[in-house]
Amino acid sequence: MFSVVGAPAGTQPFNDWFAPDTVQRQALGTRVNAVDPYWGEGVFVYVKSNAAIIKGSLVAWNQLYEGVLLPSTAGQGFPFGVAMAPMASGTFGWVQVSGRCVYKTNATVAADAAIGVAAAGVAGTNTAGKQLLGVRNVVAATGTITSQANTMIGSGKLVTPGYDGFFLGMALSGTGIPASTVVARLDPDGFTIYTGSAIGTLGDKNATASGSITLTGTYTGYGSGMINNPFCQGAIT
Repeated sequence: MFSVVGAPAGTQPFNDWFAPDTVQRQALGTRVNAVDPYWGEGVFVYVKSNAAIIKGSLVAWNQLYEGVLLPSTAGQGFPFGVAMAPMASGTFGWVQVSGRCVYKTNATVAADAAIGVAAAGVAGTNTAGKQLLGVRNVVAATGTITSQANTMIGSGKLVTPGYDGFFLGMALSGTGIPASTVVARLDPDGFTIYTGSAIGTLGDKNATASGSITLTGTYTGYGSGMINNPFCQGAIT
């Protein structure tokens, strides 16, 4: 879990287990540095959502730090960040602008291959004028991680030694894990993963067996990369 480095007291949390809300808790445009033992160091910007933003959305903002889904338009040249959590329109939360992040994709882009904006707020196959600059794609949508987990039949709670590397929306599989299960919620304890059919939807993908299993998380629908104040490709002349 990220811990704030050198930020004012009372910074609104931005980990995967925090839900953005309608209360503005600090100045829009505030930037903070944070560090996580798995994801490393990152920089985050506080914005207000003016759209239905999902986990990993590419987000652009205006001079008022009102965030919208990054348009799928060639030659726009806009800077953007990556949403840390789902944000309904009118809520406040964080977008990441530096460090290792997880972004929404609609195509499998290989590690170290150029990546572009392929749909509103979604990364994917690069095309002329749409490349995401300041981004190094490091994990494709087929990428996986594994962890040991304890399951209990009829329960949507998976207890792990630590859920580093897992994120909201990540596809899950393993003995007793129903098909089409994702990480629906992460507990602040750093150990408990809640399963479901979608982010925030709990109780409909409960374990069908009890025991200690190897839990596999797959990036399906997401990619991961290193970003550094990224922006879209500008005009090509």
